[in-house]
Amino acid sequence: MSKERMQVYLEKLRSMTKDIEDKLQNENIADKNVKKMTGADFENMVYDSLLGSGFKEKEITHHPQKFPDFILEDLEDGDKIGVEVKKTDSAKWEVIGGSIYESLKNDIEDTYVLMAKLGGDKPEVRLRKYEECIADLKVTHSPRFYLNLDLEEGEDYLSKNGAKDLLELSGDELNRKIRKLLRTQKSTWWSEGETMAFSDLSQEEKGIYLNEGIALFPEIFKGDYRKFTPWLVYSCFIWCGNVRDIFSAGGNKYVEDMHIYVSAIMYRALQNAASIKQRIIEMTQEEQSKFWGKSTNNIAERLSNWLELVETNLKVSSDLIANNRKLALYENYSDERICQSVKSIFISRLNCKMQKGSNLQ
Repeated sequence: MSKERMQVYLEKLRSMTKDIEDKLQNENIADKNVKKMTGADFENMVYDSLLGSGFKEKEITHHPQKFPDFILEDLEDGDKIGVEVKKTDSAKWEVIGGSIYESLKNDIEDTYVLMAKLGGDKPEVRLRKYEECIADLKVTHSPRFYLNLDLEEGEDYLSKNGAKDLLELSGDELNRKIRKLLRTQKSTWWSEGETMAFSDLSQEEKGIYLNEGIALFPEIFKGDYRKFTPWLVYSCFIWCGNVRDIFSAGGNKYVEDMHIYVSAIMYRALQNAASIKQRIIEMTQEEQSKFWGKSTNNIAERLSNWLELVETNLKVSSDLIANNRKLALYENYSDERICQSVKSIFISRLNCKMQKGSNLQ
């Protein structure tokens, strides 16, 4: 893409970024809590803003489940630039990025991060070239970039580690480069295999492992961590002194719009439905067979398989029954009937949220 054409694209994107920021700040002032906005909600806002900024629908390719989220193609010469959409509810310009293997340039000239920071005094939105805000490599189930839009020029991870070519590599060359970088900078399962305490992870990283556990190991809904625990240690090299607390800390919670109490794991599954759904979508057939005992390429069928496993494994404790018994809804109900009702309401709501991919409101 010529410099002149690139400048036109960037001017549109920068103007759009300011317009989105103004809109979010006005909504916040109007007493609309933008912190309830999901990633999908913000992505839809960006799409509408792209159209409103002069980009034609046929110039925009939207891949919600792929990197980058949007590809803008110059129909005159076929050149492309990418826009990866991120949002954070914290007051920092930091977020976990995509897998290194997904973040390659491929045939895209440049990719930009458009990020909304909803924490702090007021919502803010920034646009920055993706590679300029790569702060680090993090390892979850695969090596991932860690983004920080506050980085000074030249302080990005690729520049500091002589790895400016990383996004251009593929195959064995890419794997060798990743292993070299991680051996140099870290002790992880990807290199020397030293463990890290779960308590030392950031809240965002803890959330990733929580969602991974719920997606891969439906048996945790009955308090069975026999498969999750060795996976966490031997596959991720994360050590946790009390695995149960990852999913069950906090006890039973009353959900007003469901009019019932649910367990902590049930509540977290509802709260993180969008992220759990995304992980299920990303599961390989090998993972499905290994962790679930069956596999499919069909996404709808895969989500259905997971929901069936959740329902099969779902346990309603005596404490949860006792809490629900206090409600007028369950006056004079037997324990068994309360149990069946709570399960039915929860599975119905979870199914709805998995279909929508939304967070608990």
